[in-house]
Amino acid sequence: MTRTKQRPEIVVIGGGVVGASIAYQLARQGEQVLVLERALLGSGSTSRAAGLLGQLRSTEAATRMLMESLEIVTSLERELDSEIFVKTGSLRLATTPERVHETEEHVRFGQSLGLDIRLLAPDELRSKLPYARHDDVLAASYCPTDGHLMPHELHDAFVRLARRHGAEFRPHAPVDDILVENGRVRGVRCQGQRIEADRVVNAAGPWSYLIAECVGSTLQTSAIGHTYLTTMPVADIAIERESPAVRDYDHRIYSRPEAGGLLVGIYEATPEIYHMEKLRDDFDMSALRVARDNLSVALLREAAGHRFPFLNGRVRFQVTQGIMTFTPNGSPLCGELPDIAGLFHCSGFCGHGIVRSPAIGAIVADLVRTGQTHYDMAQLRADRYFDLPGYQDREDIITHGTASYAGHYGKMDPELN
Repeated sequence: MTRTKQRPEIVVIGGGVVGASIAYQLARQGEQVLVLERALLGSGSTSRAAGLLGQLRSTEAATRMLMESLEIVTSLERELDSEIFVKTGSLRLATTPERVHETEEHVRFGQSLGLDIRLLAPDELRSKLPYARHDDVLAASYCPTDGHLMPHELHDAFVRLARRHGAEFRPHAPVDDILVENGRVRGVRCQGQRIEADRVVNAAGPWSYLIAECVGSTLQTSAIGHTYLTTMPVADIAIERESPAVRDYDHRIYSRPEAGGLLVGIYEATPEIYHMEKLRDDFDMSALRVARDNLSVALLREAAGHRFPFLNGRVRFQVTQGIMTFTPNGSPLCGELPDIAGLFHCSGFCGHGIVRSPAIGAIVADLVRTGQTHYDMAQLRADRYFDLPGYQDREDIITHGTASYAGHYGKMDPELN
């Protein structure tokens, strides 16, 4: 086994947006960082993301994190003189009395945190979303400072700036094993090469639980398929670049403008499960294809057509499928586990990896460098399921993760929304 000529201080496994964000934050603080990516940089879940950024979450800590993520993105845009965030505003629709009450509470909570959010009158809703169906909407909230992040542009910004600060990115470099001595990380083995480092970050997305298993650890993440469609521009249907994003929880869909068309995704009740260990070593997520008679696509088309009636016509669209990583309670796993010192996990973003990545990069960099962070870690700790009965077997983990995904929109549980 050969050895690297220069010993990095920190190895990051995974070159998606989360790994790149962590590398950027570490490198800018003077750490020597090596990022190892199994395929092309950003070719995994990052490449299939929709990037919706709705700042208001169910807790103050989670909301503050997304607000700070947006601040970090604004600083990236200034530094690189490029656009990453598209401010469209966002609408949250309520079509049942229960959702009306939930939406009203949602608005009151957001306003208590100083967020610009309010309920819309019916005529305002029709004005902001003229191409949608409105007759079944009982209430709607509007946050004008929401929008979406462009995944490629955000990932590229992190990589460029991390490299500017000395980080090294190595694509087509799958990690074979984690090196451990006396309960502490000593590096990784990559393509037969021993790379020594006393701190390793596991940001491998859907593959992260396999990285944890290299050292006998259990990571409570599930790899779940997710589908969205993107229409071509439609004559007589004006979908402006700044048209608001929409979240329609009762119909399990979200939408946002995309290149003159509309992007619509679904959190269906029975998603496709991926067992990452069964995929080929050269599996390429960007090559995923899904048939138009697939159940998820059928459910998506039905729900999308209900909210956006023009989609029931002869509208051209393409279907995108990716793989999300879900945890049992909808919050990511960040930090060390008690069994291995120096191995930091960062996974399970439950469809919010793009929008959380700016703040998460800062959090994990803090933990790796000092073991502490000013962020509230109560909902993020990687060890919150450690040795907890019912959360150690892979099939049990998949069951919990699938329920989390299925409840993300359909079930009235604000923690998962």
